[in-house]
Amino acid sequence: MTKEEKTFILNQVFSPTSPIKQKDFFYGRINQLNKVADAINEEGQHAILYGERGVGKTSLANIMATSYTNLYPVKVTCNRQDNFQTLWQNALDGIQFSRKTDGIGFNPQQAEEIVRIGNQLRGIKSVRPNHIVQILNSLPAGKLLFIFDEFDNISTQKTRSSFADLIKSMSDNNSNATIVLVGISDSIENLIGNHQSLERCLKQVKMPKMKDDECEEIIINGLNRLEIGIDNKVKDKIIEFSSGFPHYVHLLCKYGAKEIIENEKSIFSDAYLSIAIRLGIENTSEQLRISYRKAILTSNSSSKWRDLLFACAIVKIDEFNAFTISDVVKIYNKITGRDVKNNSITYNLNQLVTENRGDVLVKLGKGMSTRYMFKNPMMRAFVKLKINAE
Repeated sequence: MTKEEKTFILNQVFSPTSPIKQKDFFYGRINQLNKVADAINEEGQHAILYGERGVGKTSLANIMATSYTNLYPVKVTCNRQDNFQTLWQNALDGIQFSRKTDGIGFNPQQAEEIVRIGNQLRGIKSVRPNHIVQILNSLPAGKLLFIFDEFDNISTQKTRSSFADLIKSMSDNNSNATIVLVGISDSIENLIGNHQSLERCLKQVKMPKMKDDECEEIIINGLNRLEIGIDNKVKDKIIEFSSGFPHYVHLLCKYGAKEIIENEKSIFSDAYLSIAIRLGIENTSEQLRISYRKAILTSNSSSKWRDLLFACAIVKIDEFNAFTISDVVKIYNKITGRDVKNNSITYNLNQLVTENRGDVLVKLGKGMSTRYMFKNPMMRAFVKLKINAE
């Protein structure tokens, strides 16, 4: 394979800045794909795919729109200005089909016309869920899949409630369409509201951070396409640094592989990982870099804030991505060789919750049950990379 051919494939297999669009370059998440497929195949079922930022929800939504067979997919990306009517106008505008009509006379010629479903909605002043059900029921036989990505951008309760009402109505009165809502959230209540009646017809599919074997699948399959091998220790480091976020797996692999291709080498060694980390940091969100600088800012040469932030990044987290003060203190003491107590660190942790210290942490609970978590989960991986580079 030539250098030019490898460079072309590189931008397809490793895509840190944009979601994966092609099934051939998507790895992992089979469990989530199967769960959504189960909802599609079960009459009256719809699905909601939710999870924290950066875990690959939009990539999965793109794969849904191309990998499922025997259905017609329509994907709509929600924005903050959208409401129930504009979202369904965009969705139905994505459906059109041709039909033949008989002419008039003794030897009529058949004419073929294009039917655009979105036109049925344009004359309605205030679109309600029953309008959508009626339109969908009037369509020819065939299965439709409507994917509404970035649904968390919908801030009005009225629009969210209209979707809840529509899903309930479609569950009882429509069998040819499935709705999948996709968005950033830690629960479906935060995404669509507390509608207990949706439990029977809305399959909940949580998108967790990637497991180590899923991250490894991205690395190995992507590098194999580029005819590049990788040292096992380097592979394990990429998995560790990425903290379960496919964005960072793609980021490190892309910049490391790019340098390897430029130098016409074939092994992803530790030296290329160092280059990848440096370039990856330079190409990470400016917001993360600014928050990090604020968090570790000091008027002297002390590394106290930097060490504390690092301890927060590598401490063991619970199922809610949170950690305790005592666990951070243990890691902090191990990093620094000191013997500080919990009450000495509590003030500093509370400062990392403030804007002056980058607003990097969120405080949960009070007293003995106090826990902390990163406000932006991707900051955890960024801190590991930054500290390693330094």
